[in-house]
Amino acid sequence: MSVQLSYKKQFTFGIILLIILIGSVESGSRIYEFFFGYCGLQNAGTMIEYDYLLKRQICYDQQNLVYVYEPILTMSPNQHFKTININNDGFRGDELKNTNDQNFRIVLVGGSTIFGSGMSDDSQTIPYELKKIFEKNYNDIEIINAGISMTTSFEELYHIKNKIIELNPDLILVYNGANDVEYKKINPDIPTANDELKLKDFQKFFRTPVVINRYIIEPLKSEQNDFNLINEINIKENNIDNKLSDSVALSWYERMNEFCYVSTSKQIKSVVIIQPTLFHGEKPLTQYEQKIYQENLFKISTFEKIIDMSENLENCSLVLNFSDIFENTTDGIYYDRVHLNNHGNKIIASNIYEKILPIISSGIDKYIILQ
Repeated sequence: MSVQLSYKKQFTFGIILLIILIGSVESGSRIYEFFFGYCGLQNAGTMIEYDYLLKRQICYDQQNLVYVYEPILTMSPNQHFKTININNDGFRGDELKNTNDQNFRIVLVGGSTIFGSGMSDDSQTIPYELKKIFEKNYNDIEIINAGISMTTSFEELYHIKNKIIELNPDLILVYNGANDVEYKKINPDIPTANDELKLKDFQKFFRTPVVINRYIIEPLKSEQNDFNLINEINIKENNIDNKLSDSVALSWYERMNEFCYVSTSKQIKSVVIIQPTLFHGEKPLTQYEQKIYQENLFKISTFEKIIDMSENLENCSLVLNFSDIFENTTDGIYYDRVHLNNHGNKIIASNIYEKILPIISSGIDKYIILQ
């Protein structure tokens, strides 16, 4: 009897030790991820006007976001962090209002630049800044941030047709271009998950496998091919594949044309905006922007073809080329090669407001104008 009791005590003690060990490893993984994991905001220095801990918190929260890959890349709903809130519909921000005739609904679609990579919920993302401008002048204007990091026009069109249309928006604005050039999705199938780890909801609560994979396994894999990879990148960045460039631009054009057609058929106003990027345009570069600038002939060529094709889009309420919007801005705008700091997002939001106001004025005249 005493031997049995001893075995039970040993088993219980072993379980307790195992729990303590797992808890210690998990705590260590989270501490490492928070303070030592990659954080582009830290590299940007004063370009991002946040203190050290807030930058770290934003990076940590973004690394913890869960994406769903089936049937297509989107955000898992109901994610709540200190700096990022994903609502019940899978969009960044507060829960959506009930649709009614007293509410003018504007949905902004795009990649991480619309989502607000590097920004907290209560800071200057483009949708947040646009919302602040509207609130100064109009009642009952709802701005929905439907940006999803890493999406191209392929995913954006899918979400517009299968989800966003159902929200009964009055206006849909698509802000893109850079990811199409980067990811080159010409005729992709509906993607299936190839990274099971990203699909697991447990990663919200158990970060150790994610940290091991991201900071140990993946770097070891990449080190084996670093030399060849660097040479391959250099070759690609300094050569233009005209056939691929034409295909990327044409795919973008066809998707945006379909977006405008679908919107018009649903009596929804449609706006297409080509975003600014550091690799294209005539902005006077600051010392920091010169440091992170890297010429890429393929991207420049493809981006210019997208701009040319945008002039032929049909059925759109408005098509805007913002690629040179910073040509007279000497201040620092980019904190990496695509994403903007607070000042840049304010400029974009202000210009969006100025451009779209005439085309929606007939729809918002019925609302109370605040003078």
